[in-house]
Amino acid sequence: MRWQTEFLEKHTLLKSYPENVQCVIDWLEPLLSHQKSPFCLAINGAQGSGKSTLSAYIKSYLESQGFVTEIVSLDDFYLSKAQRAERAIQYHPLFKVRGVPGTHDTAFGIEQVKRFKNSENFILPRFNKATDEPYSSANWLKCTNKPKVLIFEGWCLGLLPQSEAQLNIPMNNLEATKDSNGKYRARVNQFLSDEYQTLFSLFDKIVFLNAQSFERVYSWRLQQEHQLIKQAGSGMSDEEVTTFIQYFERLTRWGIESLSARSDLHIKLDENRQFSVATRT
Repeated sequence: MRWQTEFLEKHTLLKSYPENVQCVIDWLEPLLSHQKSPFCLAINGAQGSGKSTLSAYIKSYLESQGFVTEIVSLDDFYLSKAQRAERAIQYHPLFKVRGVPGTHDTAFGIEQVKRFKNSENFILPRFNKATDEPYSSANWLKCTNKPKVLIFEGWCLGLLPQSEAQLNIPMNNLEATKDSNGKYRARVNQFLSDEYQTLFSLFDKIVFLNAQSFERVYSWRLQQEHQLIKQAGSGMSDEEVTTFIQYFERLTRWGIESLSARSDLHIKLDENRQFSVATRT
């Protein structure tokens, strides 16, 4: 298939990639064949799990079948540096760093997904990680073509909040030294329990790409940065990656522990990101 060949070349993927992810297509096709209203598919995967590539592949496949499809990432809804600075003053200094619940414009995300599901025109923002700022709204995607499918991908989609007992114990050095009183992680948990649950409730189905261990996620993130340095000449050092990924550790581990039972399609990944279906509904 021409679209498949072009996709593999564009993303520099092995020829075995389509076979690896075919289990997702096989699960999705019957759902869409009976779906009359707009369908929002969530894909949860930790950093480096391949969720963005999978999202792009599903889009290419669906469009080859006549389904108009759009993709947005939770990352695209990050607040600006100025907005995060306000939250840092209001709640905790660590909110300056993008990533965790509380650093996204969830109200805008909820509004746009609702508009999609109502077959109305909607907007998908875009975030520039190089500048740590949203792109100008002139560069956002104005969707007027009534897509059938919206793929929403992100690292913490579908997670429930943690218990107070879980929050009491620092997860890593960052929490132990920069959040010794637990206020930051409690506030993150509060955000997760409120507006993020409203957003998650709009998803029709959720796919969970389970890395199975946080150590594997850390290894993948190092690979990403090494590749970025090789290609672009700049990226985070290993020490910077170690610090940065600690912001994501608590909820990444929580997802590995809890999301398999809550997802509609649970995919286990090995260290080479090979898929195996664990459970499906």
